[in-house]
Amino acid sequence: MQWNQTKLLFIICFLVLDIFLIQQLLTKEEYKYSEESSTEQEISSNIKGLEENVSEKSFKAPLIYAMNKSYSEADIDKLEQLDNQQQLIVNDYLLIGRFKEPVPINVEEESYQDKLDNLILNNTEYTFWGKDSDKNILVFFQRIELPVFYNKNALLFIQVNDDGEMVQYVQTMMEKEESESQEPEKLNSQMNAISTLFLKENLLKTGDTVTEVNLGYHNLISLPNGEQVLNPTWNVQVNETDDYFVNAIEGHNYPSNTDFIDTTYNEFIKEIDATDASTFLYLQTKDEKEEEALYKSIKKSLLNIVNTTIGVGNE
Repeated sequence: MQWNQTKLLFIICFLVLDIFLIQQLLTKEEYKYSEESSTEQEISSNIKGLEENVSEKSFKAPLIYAMNKSYSEADIDKLEQLDNQQQLIVNDYLLIGRFKEPVPINVEEESYQDKLDNLILNNTEYTFWGKDSDKNILVFFQRIELPVFYNKNALLFIQVNDDGEMVQYVQTMMEKEESESQEPEKLNSQMNAISTLFLKENLLKTGDTVTEVNLGYHNLISLPNGEQVLNPTWNVQVNETDDYFVNAIEGHNYPSNTDFIDTTYNEFIKEIDATDASTFLYLQTKDEKEEEALYKSIKKSLLNIVNTTIGVGNE
């Protein structure tokens, strides 16, 4: 008799405990939902353009492991067939081309890629990012499924003259390591990226307008073997002029890139100076005299760019 009463008492106690825990869980969820709603309301009341330009969809994307592309014999054969230029390859991956005659280009025309077909190897794998008007540099980012933002190993810089004609270019490229393929991961929402920039980092100000949000990749870490781990990253464009980048998995923002061109060219110049000249690969040159002239003209133009006022942005 006492055992039955004891069992009944245990059952009642566990039932009361279950009810208590369920209530706590519901309260926590309600608080979390209320907190998220409050946060979104705060952002919406201060930042414009959210309803039109920020998606509520869920997104997935994998980490990407990539290495510098080294130019193969087949690539070199293609480079030697490109029109109106001479090229220099440094350390098997850094390609610098100089046009014999300037070539007009207008990136605002949809057909501008057609102009690059016989001038830039793999030109369709790069997407136009913007122009630095001070330095007369057109900036392109390589696409590895999505654009790779501000990475000196995955870019195309085209130098133009005051008439908007191409005179020289610098090109690097990365290749995805298929052996390191990753499963797609669930990403933080676009609104989460806006929240990071506005509430956590104070980079967005009341009255700012979010004009575009796009997904791409940013270097997360460089490994000792030269491999890079590229992380899915939200590119948040504000007021049509300012770009911010937020890690779409970990949620932190990346530093600004206002000195990217200057820093990148400085690194390329140091690499050229530190490389044994006998390992340079010259293409479409006839003799050592032409090679020397090409090297001097390339080096001079790189130094001139570094010494020009800094400022890269979208136009």
